[in-house]
Amino acid sequence: MAHVQLRNVTKIFDKNVVAVDKATVDIQDKEFVILVGPSGCGKSTTLRMIAGLEDITSGEIYIDDKLVNDVPPKDRDIAMVFQNYALYPHMTVYQNMAFGLKLRKFPKDEIDRRVNEAAEILEIKNLLHRRPKALSGGQRQRVAVGRAIVRKPKVFLFDEPLSNLDAKLRVQMRTEISKLHSRLETTMIYVTHDQMEAMTMGDRIVVMKDGLIQQIDSPLNLYNKPNNLFVAGFIGSPSMNFMEGTIKQMNGRLTFDEGKIQLAIPPQFEEKLKLYKDQRMTLGIRPENIYEADFAHGIQKENSDTVESMVEVVEPLGNEVFLYLNTGLNSYVARVAARKTPAIGQKISIIFNMGKAHFFDPKNQESIFSWEQ
Repeated sequence: MAHVQLRNVTKIFDKNVVAVDKATVDIQDKEFVILVGPSGCGKSTTLRMIAGLEDITSGEIYIDDKLVNDVPPKDRDIAMVFQNYALYPHMTVYQNMAFGLKLRKFPKDEIDRRVNEAAEILEIKNLLHRRPKALSGGQRQRVAVGRAIVRKPKVFLFDEPLSNLDAKLRVQMRTEISKLHSRLETTMIYVTHDQMEAMTMGDRIVVMKDGLIQQIDSPLNLYNKPNNLFVAGFIGSPSMNFMEGTIKQMNGRLTFDEGKIQLAIPPQFEEKLKLYKDQRMTLGIRPENIYEADFAHGIQKENSDTVESMVEVVEPLGNEVFLYLNTGLNSYVARVAARKTPAIGQKISIIFNMGKAHFFDPKNQESIFSWEQ
């Protein structure tokens, strides 16, 4: 069992720098939870407080219902994997993985069994007699994970463990860590600034900004039902497009008037948005819900409007193309299928699928509502 709870946990540096502000998170046994956000948002500080490497200013941290605020790191039954691997250069892989167990005076046979078992899981048995300098970045990362596995802790903590790897190896290693979680069936808390890692690995994601938790939810709910404009823009690649405009009554229809383009509000949204008539509003729409009119299918044209936009940049990615477009007031991105692409400077007809639009109050940036799947 490894149930981790944070209750109003706050960390203040130098009396006036609030790194983490009243963080409350309930992490269930065997759950894989990701802390994600931009640099400086407080995610690594939160992880270090769970580990006991950072004192908390106020609040409570529980591991298996035991208050651990004043419990030393070595007695919390956690294992941490750091960004820089923190391997001893003069020791072999075997010695690095065994070191923590030796300090705890485990029997030699038990150490040998655990190291070989972890090496088998991570496919590094052939590396046990090498030193870290003879390993690639991915191999060093596996050794660092192996050193944590042999401890058989209640909780694994990962602090941006893949940030030093190249793009291809990052994809491979995040798959390996996900498989490891399924195999070990233990609680894992993982910090990253990469929202792609968060979306593909976590059971739940904690999105942080400026020390505050913005939303805790499943990857799919974060994507489809963001609480506010920050979460909507942070989750997704390319990120959600945003435009400010006014909700108006035009030609008998409630309409979002951006200034250069007008987009009819779908009937299912009218009841809610008519309360905002003649008020400013932020429209959010994801790149995959914007289409080239000439290639849109009938189902995509429901709840949709066609507008003219100028092509600013074309990014072909093989199986798809990112079109960077401009209405005359706002730039936005459309994610379309690969085909003959328009020329830069060309005006093309674009369809916005307004049935999948999001609307945000421009004053507090909170979501007014999000579309349901």
